[in-house]
Amino acid sequence: MSRGGAAMLAMLDEHIDPDYQPTEKEVEEYAEWLGMDIDADRDLFWIARAGLKAPLPPPWKPCESEDNEIFYFNFETGESVWDHPCDEHYRKVYEKHKARKDGASGGGDSRKDKK
Repeated sequence: MSRGGAAMLAMLDEHIDPDYQPTEKEVEEYAEWLGMDIDADRDLFWIARAGLKAPLPPPWKPCESEDNEIFYFNFETGESVWDHPCDEHYRKVYEKHKARKDGASGGGDSRKDKK
């Protein structure tokens, strides 16, 4: 959803609980959404935990659409997105650490192995 993708029903307040610890199920679901293999990448679940706890960067605000769906709106640029604005950052962090791990183990699906 870019500009004008959903009619805003309400801007929500973001409340950050400093003691929030995501459940194992939440971590697994988000890890999988980031592209992790639930079994092979458990050592990288710290990335998913950090992503689940990440606050919205300013000037993003959570909003609710007429369909009661949560989306994020940037009040400086007018951009709106369905995914948390930090999700792409955590996906890239995972990809970087995954490539490093695969390179260190000699396994994985690196480009030099393909011919």
